[in-house]
Amino acid sequence: MKKIVTLIAIAIVGNSFAQKTLNLTFHPKASNQDLILDEIVQDITGAAMTISAFNYYISNIHVIYDGGQDLDLSDTVLLVQTDAGSFDLGQYDVPNIEQINFSVGVPEPINHLDITQYPTGHFLSFQTPSMHWGWTSGYKFLLVDGRADSNGDGEPTTLFQLHDLGDANFKNFQLPTVGTYMNERTQININCNLEQWLFGADVATLGVQHGSTGINAATMNNVNDRAVFESPASAGITELSKVGSLFFVNNGGNVEIKWNEVTGANSYNLIDLNGKVIVSNSTNENSGTYTSSNLSSGAYIFNITDVNGTTLNSIKVAN
Repeated sequence: MKKIVTLIAIAIVGNSFAQKTLNLTFHPKASNQDLILDEIVQDITGAAMTISAFNYYISNIHVIYDGGQDLDLSDTVLLVQTDAGSFDLGQYDVPNIEQINFSVGVPEPINHLDITQYPTGHFLSFQTPSMHWGWTSGYKFLLVDGRADSNGDGEPTTLFQLHDLGDANFKNFQLPTVGTYMNERTQININCNLEQWLFGADVATLGVQHGSTGINAATMNNVNDRAVFESPASAGITELSKVGSLFFVNNGGNVEIKWNEVTGANSYNLIDLNGKVIVSNSTNENSGTYTSSNLSSGAYIFNITDVNGTTLNSIKVAN
């Protein structure tokens, strides 16, 4: 049964229709810790392990935005590595991101092509450690190399390797999420939880497992059955270099929002937590007031933007 982790987050969005650099970043985690190569982390049982390599392929990307529109990036294949998991995907206008769909692995039509056709540096070219198993089997969809604590002394000294491959282990995944909108960039952040991906594999006794069945197939099934990929709690929250000041007063359901010395103010909008625009107006006032006496109960975001749609200041409003 597919497990989809939903997220309620605040999307601070400007009133911009300009194209921005779309960035997709995978953050490696292990038991809620940042995963750093060769530093001790815990597996799902709490046992110590160190990871020397954690690589996987992502492909068939679709960004769903603004009421179900589909940005089709299905031709993209990415190699995610622990210390290289951030990718600029191009310039796009994707307001109000709702979901990202992607696959884990290399699509079958290109999984068995000649690796030598790709130039040095291409994600499908030769890698260190190798992500390719040969023409017949194709690429390794997941590679985890590390050491585990096999005697309970807290010292990970026992080598293990998990290399998953095979067309049958190509997995499709859907993740509801929101974008983080910055001046020139739109960011999609995804946490990748290694301990969830390794669920069912006792790394202390795993040894070397390279293949497409057994524990290799079981761990690839975790992509759909476990919380391997999640949106971080901070998704959609943009840290702003704020201009001027903003505050609001709620007097028995009468909401009054004031801004002061927001230099360059050109417009303001009020959005709910689903990204729906409730109010959108132009303004030429660096200091001003917006009032509402009929705002439904709930939480909102009030943004002030400049002529380019860049958010100058923003505040959370509750009614």
